[in-house]
Amino acid sequence: MRTIFVIINPIAGVRPKDEIPKLVHQVMKPEDGFAIEIRFTEYAGHACELAKEAVERGFDTVVAIGGDGTINETGRSLVGSSVKFGIVPMGSGNGLARHLQLPLDLTKSLECIREGYSIKVDYGSVNGHIFFCTAGVGFDAQVSAKFAEAGSRGALTYLRCFGDLVTDYEPATYVIYTDDGRVKEKAFLIAIGNASQWGNNAYITPHASMSDGLFDVTLVKRAPLMDIPRMAFQLFTRELDQNPNVMSFRSSHLRIIMPHPNAVHVDGEPMQMDGVLDIEMHPGQLTVICPEHPTSSVLEPVRYAFEDIHYMIQGNLKKGVRQFSDFNRPVLERAENLLNPFFKRKSQAPDPDDGQEPMEEP
Repeated sequence: MRTIFVIINPIAGVRPKDEIPKLVHQVMKPEDGFAIEIRFTEYAGHACELAKEAVERGFDTVVAIGGDGTINETGRSLVGSSVKFGIVPMGSGNGLARHLQLPLDLTKSLECIREGYSIKVDYGSVNGHIFFCTAGVGFDAQVSAKFAEAGSRGALTYLRCFGDLVTDYEPATYVIYTDDGRVKEKAFLIAIGNASQWGNNAYITPHASMSDGLFDVTLVKRAPLMDIPRMAFQLFTRELDQNPNVMSFRSSHLRIIMPHPNAVHVDGEPMQMDGVLDIEMHPGQLTVICPEHPTSSVLEPVRYAFEDIHYMIQGNLKKGVRQFSDFNRPVLERAENLLNPFFKRKSQAPDPDDGQEPMEEP
């Protein structure tokens, strides 16, 4: 009997979550040897607490259904244990899931967890804060901070935050200590990759591996405006390291000296840190379920993106209707109070057609 503890973030991404518990039970049935417990997160950090509870109670698999934040919270409670970690991506970028070539389709993701094939992967930490995919300082951390305050999720919101900052952001000078020495450079951003991408197939550290015990570091300098389209294209074609405005190197640990306390993102979650970042690699400390024979489809990410847009529009329409209704409710109530006496008097008036015979005039 496989015991599986499922953690669902009900507000991750833009997709509806109501039918997920039913689908989980359909894919992993008791008669097929599965014992399932499902819990929903209720606040930030709750996934971390639930995952710890699952480990203490002896579950052999913990599944996170949500975005990169939910996956990070769940995974950091499983590091160093023998518990298998299942990921069902439902966030905005799904960087870790895409790197591991996990299915983006909900049913296929659950079927992958049912199969149970797993590998050992590395994780990193920034001043003790765990990350599995990427961490960074500079422009991408500022975008993450703005995205966190945006009030809505999804790729379009992220692109809007990106566009709001890209023209005015000023690079800073950083000192980086690696296994091989010291680098001092003015950087637009510095990305530290345990996995290869931010999400949405944007390969910021295109050759990163989660099982080599090394970080891939991408330092992007301020590029001339005419070079930005080329860099954007290379970001999605896994060729960013070939751009002359980019420096790339590998190291098992890093120390980054920032000019002042600044925003840093850890798996997309922004946090304010002091001027020194100590970044450590922890090899092979997490067991992740993934496809034994991954298959890549060019159409699946495209379909997923269009579905995200559909759900976002649908959600915004529902939100707009609710807001319109809430705004106009006092007006409607006032109109009803004004009209009620009129309708009351009308209902009390004698009915001319009440079925009685008319009286004859003398």
